[in-house]
Amino acid sequence: MMIREVHHHFGHANHQTVMNEVNQKFYVLNLRNVVRSVSHHCQWCRTYRSKPQNVPLGNIPLERIAHNEPPFTCSAVDYFGPMSVTIGRRHEKRWGVLFTCLTIRAVHLELAASLTPASMIMALRRFIARRGKPAVIYSDNGTNFKAANKELLKACEECYEGMKNESFKKYIKWKFIPPGAPHMGGAWERLVRSIKIALTATLKERSPREEVLHTLLLEAEHTVNSRPLVTFSMDSPEEGLTPNHFLLGRSCGDRPPGLFLEQHLTGQLNWKSAQRLADHFWTRWLKEYMPTLIPRTGNNGKFMEPKEGDIVLIIDHSLPRNTWPKGKISRTLPGPDGHTRVVDVITSTGILRRPTSRIIVLVPATPPK
Repeated sequence: MMIREVHHHFGHANHQTVMNEVNQKFYVLNLRNVVRSVSHHCQWCRTYRSKPQNVPLGNIPLERIAHNEPPFTCSAVDYFGPMSVTIGRRHEKRWGVLFTCLTIRAVHLELAASLTPASMIMALRRFIARRGKPAVIYSDNGTNFKAANKELLKACEECYEGMKNESFKKYIKWKFIPPGAPHMGGAWERLVRSIKIALTATLKERSPREEVLHTLLLEAEHTVNSRPLVTFSMDSPEEGLTPNHFLLGRSCGDRPPGLFLEQHLTGQLNWKSAQRLADHFWTRWLKEYMPTLIPRTGNNGKFMEPKEGDIVLIIDHSLPRNTWPKGKISRTLPGPDGHTRVVDVITSTGILRRPTSRIIVLVPATPPK
């Protein structure tokens, strides 16, 4: 009790300060261990000094290595902006919608007039009309994405209700990363940065006309799709592998070099050469790009799995630490490898879904052995 009072009186100071003050008046056996125990059980110290655990890296998502699939089969979508455009004498805002193929890292850009679900659905329809329907789409928890997903599901149910052909009953599987986990969307967040850099280099006007902005977006799309996926050697006879190789058959939009005669247009030979070229690009993708996904750095050490019933502190960098909300884990959501990286937390305002990298366990449900 006396050591606890000294600990509180000196503002939860470090062990040496508390030990020095106690030693001036008392002699306590194993004083260092006692002071550590007091600090460990102090609620204030736990709240202010505890840190989130480093979650071990999971396996590479299958969507990142789904080779020999059409481009954009596994996609992700994100918004960026707003950007100002001039329409007549007034200025309006526009947003860029980025779709990216998670396998070949190609991008597709659309221009959205607002952040509403209706605008998102229109951008998605334009994307599907030009690139084909994806099997799965990843996105963050933006309200426009979640609302668009609900509207799409409702429309699909109404549309497919009278259809008997099972081939039409294929939904787009929409997966959301948990709130407060932008690192889980790094695959598309990094491409948003690349698009912004390309736009900054070409956008000379502060508020261009909408047609000009649309043109610059497509040129930025082409620039990013022309980037090499891996570092290539200057001595290599082949050019660096780019997303455009899978979309256009070449690294840029220029006409392919060479002299082509009429006898080269034979249908069978033309089909075989195109198929051989596609196989060649995928072979290079497997040999050159896929190995770069394997060496990853991260925490692979000791990790205490969060459990249902743990009392936790939810990290919110927009608030002072002493006002971070507290709650109790009501549900754990293990990943394919069995490790829990997402949990549901009951708070005073409701149930929040957060990544384990954004929670701090204050009181475990089961004391560690």
